[in-house]
Amino acid sequence: MSNAFETRVDRRDRGNLKALAFTPAHIREAGYVSFAGAEFEFPTAPAVIEAVQAAAGNGLFGYTVADAPYFDAVRWWLARVRQAEVPADWICPVQGTIFAVATAIRLLTRPGESVAVFTPGYNRYEQAAARLGRGTVRVPLDGAGQPDLAALAAALERPDCRLLVFSNPNNPTGQLIPAGTLREILRLARRRGAAVVSDEIFADVVWAGGPTPLLAALAEEGDAALSLISLGKTFSLTGVNHADALIRNPVLRARFLRQRDADHFGSIDPLAYAALRGGYSPAGLRWLEELKTVIWRNDQRFLDFFAAHLPSARALRPMGTYVLWADLSGLGLADEALHRFLREEAYFCCDPGQEFYGGPGTVRICTAVPPGELEKSLAVLAAALERRFGKEREQS
Repeated sequence: MSNAFETRVDRRDRGNLKALAFTPAHIREAGYVSFAGAEFEFPTAPAVIEAVQAAAGNGLFGYTVADAPYFDAVRWWLARVRQAEVPADWICPVQGTIFAVATAIRLLTRPGESVAVFTPGYNRYEQAAARLGRGTVRVPLDGAGQPDLAALAAALERPDCRLLVFSNPNNPTGQLIPAGTLREILRLARRRGAAVVSDEIFADVVWAGGPTPLLAALAEEGDAALSLISLGKTFSLTGVNHADALIRNPVLRARFLRQRDADHFGSIDPLAYAALRGGYSPAGLRWLEELKTVIWRNDQRFLDFFAAHLPSARALRPMGTYVLWADLSGLGLADEALHRFLREEAYFCCDPGQEFYGGPGTVRICTAVPPGELEKSLAVLAAALERRFGKEREQS
């Protein structure tokens, strides 16, 4: 395993949102990693870094478009990682996944209509809908992190609900929606005349039940269906606003491209172009396999820790991603008190689950951290749990 995964990335004086907004100053100053925000705490792949450095060294930062090498890199990656053969004309560059979600909302719904989302789920789909004057219909996942298809059918029967947006694998639960369920989702949408957007930003980082099915490849030619892919989570390039929409339906694709351009998409960031060609390569693929091993081991370490030190915790074993969904309500603390304990006594910050439509006591933990740093944080967390709850656990 590469030593690069034991190296912490330096977030100081870089305007980094995770450091400035998600990680309390006392935790940063004490030198502990942050488990909030789904970004790596180690550097991205050398193949990406070297490609960006080479592009910067060339000195050309002009307008950039998708050319044959760009399409070849995307198609190569999808064939090997997702086992999906995709024609080049399905690939539509966009300025990030949420940009593409907003474009789809503008194109496929009218102000006052609603967008269906899964819960627990990523909160920025609802944010995008609200900013565009649309409502949201929340469709629950079951205890295994799979969609409640009856609830989805009921949502799509509403006259105002014309679009479903979801992530696969699910953020924050790390659960993968299989091909059979995705086909049923497409069938329900087809029957109702609704559209489906599958945000597959985490789709490369899976180890159970994979590869992640590509919704666009499962769709029939007339379906209003889009898959969104990106380097954002695979290589922790969330601050680089670039992605690709994959659309089989030629009529929908032409309409989407017109709306994308009307939304002020101009060209591809030249450094994003370089990062894509560097990441979507044999070297990037080898690094991805190492990354998945690191994340799987970190997830297992958390599950073992809960069993030993916090047996009341209930956590879903992720099938992919690098977020771990856990219910810590067994500690008996209200949400505000729970996170105050974690931040101030345990020097452990993670994301409140209610931000992702979770119940009281739920948390999202980013596990893309150096294993050595994980051990340091877990030692502090174990000591804090013993100080605060040790006697209560012994009596239970």
